[in-house]
Amino acid sequence: MEISFRSIRVLNRLLRRPIGFATYKSAAAGIAVKEEINSELLNQFNQDIKDGGAVPVFRRALLFPTRVALQDEVGIYTYAGLHQAASALCSEIAAQLVGETDRTIAYMCNNDASHVIVQWAIWMSGNIAVPLTSLHPPELLKYFIQDSMSSLVVCTQEHEKLLRPITLELGKPLLITGKDKEITAQLYQPNSAFLKPRAEDTLIDSARPNSWYGDIEALILYTSGTTSKPKGVVWTHRMLQTQISALHTAWQYSANDVVLHTLPLHHVHGQLNSMIASLAAGARIRMLSSFASHNVWARLLGMGERDDSKVTVFHGVPAMYARLAADHDKMFADAKTADYVRAALASRMRLMCVGSAPLPVSLSQKWEQISGVRLLERYGMTEAGMALSNPYRPVEERLVGYIGLPLPGISARIASKRDDGQLEPLVTVECDEPDTRISLERLGMTSKELFLDAESYEWKPPKVTEHKESTDGVYQGELLLKGPGVFTRYWNRAPKLESEDFTYDGWFRTGDSASFDGKFKILGRNSIDIIKSGGYKVSALQVESAILEHPSISDAAVLGIEDDTYGEIVAAVVVLKENCKITLQELKTDAGKRLAPYQLPKTLVVTEQMPRNAMGKLDKKEIKRLFGEQLALKKK
Repeated sequence: MEISFRSIRVLNRLLRRPIGFATYKSAAAGIAVKEEINSELLNQFNQDIKDGGAVPVFRRALLFPTRVALQDEVGIYTYAGLHQAASALCSEIAAQLVGETDRTIAYMCNNDASHVIVQWAIWMSGNIAVPLTSLHPPELLKYFIQDSMSSLVVCTQEHEKLLRPITLELGKPLLITGKDKEITAQLYQPNSAFLKPRAEDTLIDSARPNSWYGDIEALILYTSGTTSKPKGVVWTHRMLQTQISALHTAWQYSANDVVLHTLPLHHVHGQLNSMIASLAAGARIRMLSSFASHNVWARLLGMGERDDSKVTVFHGVPAMYARLAADHDKMFADAKTADYVRAALASRMRLMCVGSAPLPVSLSQKWEQISGVRLLERYGMTEAGMALSNPYRPVEERLVGYIGLPLPGISARIASKRDDGQLEPLVTVECDEPDTRISLERLGMTSKELFLDAESYEWKPPKVTEHKESTDGVYQGELLLKGPGVFTRYWNRAPKLESEDFTYDGWFRTGDSASFDGKFKILGRNSIDIIKSGGYKVSALQVESAILEHPSISDAAVLGIEDDTYGEIVAAVVVLKENCKITLQELKTDAGKRLAPYQLPKTLVVTEQMPRNAMGKLDKKEIKRLFGEQLALKKK
């Protein structure tokens, strides 16, 4: 592989007049590195934000080029290295699209540096990223590529075999990015001579100004939806910027964080909390290819790690913590070893966050007992990123079963249906928008404050407006969300003044039933057709549609059954055609051609008929009453 001296010079150009230095140890070389902080670039970024622009994550990387951004199972990558590799791929993407911008580009990578490189390259080229996952079967991948109207599909070599037939069928160009991009990124290490700044140089990564990014779309993430077809949620760079600042404010992300990342990257939890917000802070990500309990325990305990690469932050779903807790009892049965594990986690872990599914009280208590860390429970969804959260401080106010208060930039409302079917507001809780400007002091990179008051970073108490008086101080109804951190439209869907998704005045209808008594609590889904399983929202209607394609099945109902590990599991009740038989494994094998693994039923009951209402629709409440206990006993 050949790298030009010109590309190296362009990568390493830094503006004049650094304002100070931050010193840290290089994990790669074990030596201290003096990092110049670029005041002129920082001031320009903050002015652009003030003027209505957005600073994309890949451009924030220019503020801390020599810091380690990511460590995967292959190597270590600085921010400069990832940026340089993304710049090279950006040129290839631009050539494929003949310089066109604002196009959708679907991409599939493993959970490693390649994902960051491809995503940044798409953004550098001025286009919209649509992450895909190999967990999904070909038919669903084909739907995502078609529905997103992707002009190009990008993947690493490992996924060519899966995507090549699909792109050929759809007539879409497929760009394969090789290992040379990761090799390029690894050349730029903290101790590298390449990274000695030259005061007379100017760092340039793109001709597009931050004002341009303030107005364009960045990301499309697909939900399960409440119908048989998933919908693409449109995220803008400005929405990402608001969410990043909200999380930095509420959870105090810093450049000193080492974040253990094991979450899927086609999901908002893995994209925003673990990856994007961490990279925007100049933090270091330890990225594992997937969640495996023994690997996660090794990384949490810092086995064989230098101090500067030991994990301090972990984001997970309840099912992950349940698996870790179960394996803890097997792996650390000795009392002295268990005491060591508790002491190690309690002293080092700054934040352990949980969400995407309800957290059982017993699991919360168990985890605090074995780790000395109280989990921070929050509420989010693809359409709103992170919306509500328990407090980071004081820890004692993190209440199990509650999801806390709106994050900065989010307003939350409880509303109930009137007799005429219209929603009536009961209580509204509004949190001020976060200050989206960048402060290296806030990120722990300098001991002196640069521009902004410390109060700018406080998660201030929200404003509460009671629209109707409550006799007991508790409001209960549908949860609505609004604000600059909430999406405004689905991709490729005609907007409506009022719909099942939005009220006439722009409030997003989450579909969750909630209560408010000074803090919010989720009571459940308004629709029995949405199942929250292991951090995923599963559409029962989509699963039913896939099951009904089996030649032996004449009728099917899919339900959520409570489960200590997954929150809920997907369960199926089916009616067979005459003289037909089926097993759970046969059903999963067939439906697995059309569904992701997390959508497949874990338990099955066969019956002769199922109850229906007067309109001929399946009566799922009655089906659950009749078969729920049987389904729970048979779950696997």
